[in-house]
Amino acid sequence: MEDIKEINPKTMESKIVPGLYFAGEIIDVDGYTGGFNLQIAYSTGFTAGQN
Repeated sequence: MEDIKEINPKTMESKIVPGLYFAGEIIDVDGYTGGFNLQIAYSTGFTAGQN
């Protein structure tokens, strides 16, 4: 995903395509640790799953 501004952070739903949710590595977020950011993957997956 090129622009995370197109994702509602409270639900992880696309602001462009209703019913489309994003989680994990599909969201291009850089962490201070580099590599895979497991906390982002877990948190976004949980949030998307709740909605």
